[in-house]
Amino acid sequence: MRGGTRRILTACCTAVVLTAGAVGCTSESGKRDGGGSAEDSRGGGARPAAAAKACADGAFTWFNIVKPTRLLGVSEPEDVGKGGGRLTEKIRQVSTVETSVRPEGAVPAPEEALFSLGKEIGEIDSDAPTLKEVTGDSWRFTQVGDQGPRLEEGLARIDGPGRFVQYTAVRTVEADFRHTCAGGRTTLGHAESWTAEVGGLLECGTRTDDATARQAARLACGTDSVAAKS
Repeated sequence: MRGGTRRILTACCTAVVLTAGAVGCTSESGKRDGGGSAEDSRGGGARPAAAAKACADGAFTWFNIVKPTRLLGVSEPEDVGKGGGRLTEKIRQVSTVETSVRPEGAVPAPEEALFSLGKEIGEIDSDAPTLKEVTGDSWRFTQVGDQGPRLEEGLARIDGPGRFVQYTAVRTVEADFRHTCAGGRTTLGHAESWTAEVGGLLECGTRTDDATARQAARLACGTDSVAAKS
Protein backbone atom coordinates (compact mmCIF):
# COMPACT_ATOMS: atom_id res chain seq x y z
CA MET A 1 0.00 0.00 0.00
CA ARG A 2 1.21 3.40 -0.76
CA GLY A 3 1.72 5.27 2.50
CA GLY A 4 -1.06 7.67 3.32
CA THR A 5 -0.09 11.29 2.88
CA ARG A 6 -2.17 13.88 4.63
CA ARG A 7 -1.32 17.51 3.96
CA ILE A 8 -3.98 20.21 4.11
CA LEU A 9 -2.73 23.30 2.30
CA THR A 10 -5.68 25.63 2.55
CA ALA A 11 -9.09 25.68 4.14
CA CYS A 12 -11.96 28.12 4.25
CA CYS A 13 -13.31 29.42 7.51
CA THR A 14 -16.19 26.96 7.29
CA ALA A 15 -15.76 23.33 8.31
CA VAL A 16 -13.95 21.15 5.82
CA VAL A 17 -14.12 17.38 5.97
CA LEU A 18 -11.66 15.66 3.68
CA THR A 19 -13.11 12.48 2.22
CA ALA A 20 -11.89 9.65 0.05
CA GLY A 21 -12.34 11.77 -3.05
CA ALA A 22 -10.04 14.54 -1.86
CA VAL A 23 -6.67 14.44 -3.59
CA GLY A 24 -3.82 13.75 -1.19
CA CYS A 25 -6.08 13.20 1.81
CA THR A 26 -7.06 9.57 1.51
CA SER A 27 -4.68 6.71 0.77
CA GLU A 28 -6.28 3.49 -0.38
CA SER A 29 -4.78 0.18 0.63
CA GLY A 30 -2.84 -1.42 -2.21
CA LYS A 31 0.50 -2.90 -3.04
CA ARG A 32 3.70 -1.99 -1.28
CA ASP A 33 7.23 -3.29 -1.28
CA GLY A 34 8.55 -5.46 1.48
CA GLY A 35 6.49 -7.08 4.22
CA GLY A 36 7.28 -10.26 6.11
CA SER A 37 6.31 -13.73 5.06
CA ALA A 38 3.26 -15.53 6.36
CA GLU A 39 5.46 -17.43 8.81
CA ASP A 40 7.10 -14.23 10.07
CA SER A 41 3.80 -12.48 10.87
CA ARG A 42 1.70 -15.44 11.94
CA GLY A 43 1.87 -14.46 15.62
CA GLY A 44 0.57 -10.93 15.02
CA GLY A 45 -3.12 -11.75 15.07
CA ALA A 46 -3.89 -15.45 14.95
CA ARG A 47 -4.58 -17.50 18.04
CA PRO A 48 -2.24 -20.46 18.73
CA ALA A 49 -4.96 -22.84 17.53
CA ALA A 50 -4.56 -21.43 14.00
CA ALA A 51 -1.10 -23.03 13.82
CA ALA A 52 -2.69 -26.51 13.87
CA LYS A 53 -2.92 -28.60 10.71
CA ALA A 54 -5.26 -26.96 8.21
CA CYS A 55 -6.58 -28.40 4.97
CA ALA A 56 -5.06 -27.07 1.77
CA ASP A 57 -8.24 -27.43 -0.29
CA GLY A 58 -10.56 -25.27 1.83
CA ALA A 59 -12.57 -22.22 0.86
CA PHE A 60 -13.53 -19.07 2.77
CA THR A 61 -17.08 -17.78 2.98
CA TRP A 62 -17.57 -14.25 4.36
CA PHE A 63 -20.54 -12.76 6.19
CA ASN A 64 -21.40 -9.96 8.65
CA ILE A 65 -19.06 -7.62 6.72
CA VAL A 66 -19.00 -4.09 8.15
CA LYS A 67 -16.83 -1.11 7.23
CA PRO A 68 -16.80 1.36 10.14
CA THR A 69 -14.67 4.48 10.13
CA ARG A 70 -12.60 4.76 13.31
CA LEU A 71 -11.27 8.03 14.72
CA LEU A 72 -7.56 7.58 15.45
CA GLY A 73 -6.46 10.99 16.66
CA VAL A 74 -7.39 14.64 17.20
CA SER A 75 -5.48 17.84 17.85
CA GLU A 76 -6.14 20.46 20.49
CA PRO A 77 -8.30 23.37 19.22
CA GLU A 78 -6.41 26.32 17.77
CA ASP A 79 -7.80 29.84 17.49
CA VAL A 80 -7.09 31.61 14.22
CA GLY A 81 -7.68 35.33 13.71
CA LYS A 82 -9.23 37.26 10.84
CA GLY A 83 -6.14 37.04 8.67
CA GLY A 84 -5.93 33.25 8.91
CA GLY A 85 -2.84 31.30 9.85
CA ARG A 86 -1.17 27.92 10.10
CA LEU A 87 -2.25 25.18 12.51
CA THR A 88 0.65 23.55 14.32
CA GLU A 89 -0.86 21.35 17.06
CA LYS A 90 0.11 17.70 16.85
CA ILE A 91 -2.60 15.09 16.46
CA ARG A 92 -2.76 12.88 19.57
CA GLN A 93 -3.81 9.24 19.53
CA VAL A 94 -7.30 8.43 20.82
CA SER A 95 -7.73 4.87 19.50
CA THR A 96 -5.85 2.16 17.60
CA VAL A 97 -6.43 -0.45 14.91
CA GLU A 98 -4.68 -3.75 14.30
CA THR A 99 -4.94 -6.13 11.36
CA SER A 100 -5.82 -9.53 12.83
CA VAL A 101 -7.40 -12.93 12.23
CA ARG A 102 -9.10 -14.78 15.09
CA PRO A 103 -9.98 -18.36 14.11
CA GLU A 104 -11.76 -20.83 16.35
CA GLY A 105 -9.75 -23.72 14.92
CA ALA A 106 -7.28 -24.66 12.21
CA VAL A 107 -7.14 -22.45 9.12
CA PRO A 108 -4.38 -21.65 6.61
CA ALA A 109 -1.99 -18.81 7.41
CA PRO A 110 -3.98 -15.75 8.60
CA GLU A 111 -2.71 -13.79 5.61
CA GLU A 112 -4.65 -16.20 3.40
CA ALA A 113 -7.86 -15.30 5.21
CA LEU A 114 -7.17 -11.58 4.72
CA PHE A 115 -6.28 -12.16 1.07
CA SER A 116 -9.66 -13.84 0.60
CA LEU A 117 -11.45 -11.00 2.43
CA GLY A 118 -9.63 -8.38 0.37
CA LYS A 119 -10.79 -10.03 -2.83
CA GLU A 120 -14.32 -10.40 -1.46
CA ILE A 121 -14.72 -6.64 -0.82
CA GLY A 122 -12.80 -5.54 -3.94
CA GLU A 123 -9.81 -4.22 -2.01
CA ILE A 124 -7.42 -6.69 -3.64
CA ASP A 125 -7.45 -7.19 -7.42
CA SER A 126 -5.89 -10.57 -8.11
CA ASP A 127 -6.80 -13.68 -10.08
CA ALA A 128 -4.66 -15.88 -7.84
CA PRO A 129 -6.72 -18.38 -5.82
CA THR A 130 -4.44 -18.05 -2.78
CA LEU A 131 -1.88 -15.57 -1.51
CA LYS A 132 0.94 -18.13 -1.64
CA GLU A 133 0.46 -18.32 -5.40
CA VAL A 134 1.04 -14.58 -5.80
CA THR A 135 4.55 -13.55 -6.81
CA GLY A 136 6.00 -10.05 -6.64
CA ASP A 137 3.02 -8.37 -4.97
CA SER A 138 2.38 -7.54 -1.31
CA TRP A 139 -0.67 -5.86 0.22
CA ARG A 140 -0.75 -4.00 3.50
CA PHE A 141 -4.32 -5.25 3.89
CA THR A 142 -2.98 -8.78 4.48
CA GLN A 143 -0.18 -7.88 6.90
CA VAL A 144 -1.21 -9.32 10.26
CA GLY A 145 -0.20 -7.08 13.16
CA ASP A 146 -0.20 -3.85 11.14
CA GLN A 147 -1.41 -1.05 13.44
CA GLY A 148 -2.63 1.46 10.93
CA PRO A 149 -1.22 4.76 9.66
CA ARG A 150 1.23 6.76 11.75
CA LEU A 151 -0.14 10.03 13.07
CA GLU A 152 1.71 13.05 11.74
CA GLU A 153 2.06 16.63 12.90
CA GLY A 154 -0.76 18.81 11.65
CA LEU A 155 0.32 21.63 9.32
CA ALA A 156 -2.89 22.98 7.86
CA ARG A 157 -3.14 26.53 6.51
CA ILE A 158 -6.35 28.39 7.38
CA ASP A 159 -7.56 31.41 5.39
CA GLY A 160 -10.20 32.72 7.79
CA PRO A 161 -10.97 33.07 11.50
CA GLY A 162 -12.30 30.38 13.80
CA ARG A 163 -11.45 27.66 16.31
CA PHE A 164 -10.10 24.69 14.39
CA VAL A 165 -9.34 21.03 15.09
CA GLN A 166 -7.50 18.55 12.90
CA TYR A 167 -8.19 14.83 13.08
CA THR A 168 -7.19 11.54 11.51
CA ALA A 169 -9.47 8.55 10.96
CA VAL A 170 -9.17 5.20 9.23
CA ARG A 171 -11.64 3.14 7.25
CA THR A 172 -11.70 -0.37 8.66
CA VAL A 173 -13.18 -3.70 7.59
CA GLU A 174 -14.46 -6.38 9.96
CA ALA A 175 -16.03 -9.68 8.97
CA ASP A 176 -16.81 -13.19 10.15
CA PHE A 177 -15.73 -16.15 8.07
CA ARG A 178 -16.35 -19.83 7.57
CA HIS A 179 -13.46 -21.94 6.26
CA THR A 180 -14.74 -25.22 4.83
CA CYS A 181 -12.54 -28.14 3.76
CA ALA A 182 -13.40 -30.47 0.89
CA GLY A 183 -14.30 -33.16 3.39
CA GLY A 184 -16.76 -30.88 5.17
CA ARG A 185 -14.67 -29.85 8.19
CA THR A 186 -15.52 -26.24 9.04
CA THR A 187 -13.78 -23.54 11.07
CA LEU A 188 -15.31 -20.20 12.04
CA GLY A 189 -13.42 -16.99 12.75
CA HIS A 190 -13.25 -13.20 12.62
CA ALA A 191 -10.90 -10.92 10.66
CA GLU A 192 -10.14 -7.20 10.76
CA SER A 193 -8.06 -4.88 8.58
CA TRP A 194 -8.13 -1.31 7.24
CA THR A 195 -8.31 0.20 3.80
CA ALA A 196 -7.72 3.96 3.86
CA GLU A 197 -6.60 6.86 6.03
CA VAL A 198 -8.80 9.97 6.15
CA GLY A 199 -7.55 13.41 7.22
CA GLY A 200 -10.06 15.98 8.42
CA LEU A 201 -10.42 19.56 9.58
CA LEU A 202 -13.36 21.04 11.45
CA GLU A 203 -14.33 24.40 12.94
CA CYS A 204 -15.80 24.12 16.45
CA GLY A 205 -18.48 26.73 15.76
CA THR A 206 -19.67 25.29 12.45
CA ARG A 207 -22.13 22.45 11.91
CA THR A 208 -20.99 19.26 10.21
CA ASP A 209 -22.88 16.30 8.78
CA ASP A 210 -19.91 13.95 9.14
CA ALA A 211 -20.19 11.52 12.08
CA THR A 212 -16.40 11.20 12.48
CA ALA A 213 -15.98 14.97 12.56
CA ARG A 214 -18.70 15.22 15.22
CA GLN A 215 -16.88 12.64 17.32
CA ALA A 216 -13.65 14.62 16.99
CA ALA A 217 -15.52 17.81 17.93
CA ARG A 218 -16.91 16.20 21.09
CA LEU A 219 -13.39 15.25 22.17
CA ALA A 220 -11.61 18.48 21.22
CA CYS A 221 -14.19 21.28 21.12
CA GLY A 222 -16.45 19.99 23.88
CA THR A 223 -19.86 18.37 23.90
CA ASP A 224 -21.58 21.76 23.92
CA SER A 225 -19.88 22.98 20.76
CA VAL A 226 -21.90 23.56 17.59
CA ALA A 227 -19.83 21.02 15.65
CA ALA A 228 -20.39 18.32 18.28
CA LYS A 229 -24.16 18.81 18.27
CA SER A 230 -24.69 18.77 14.51
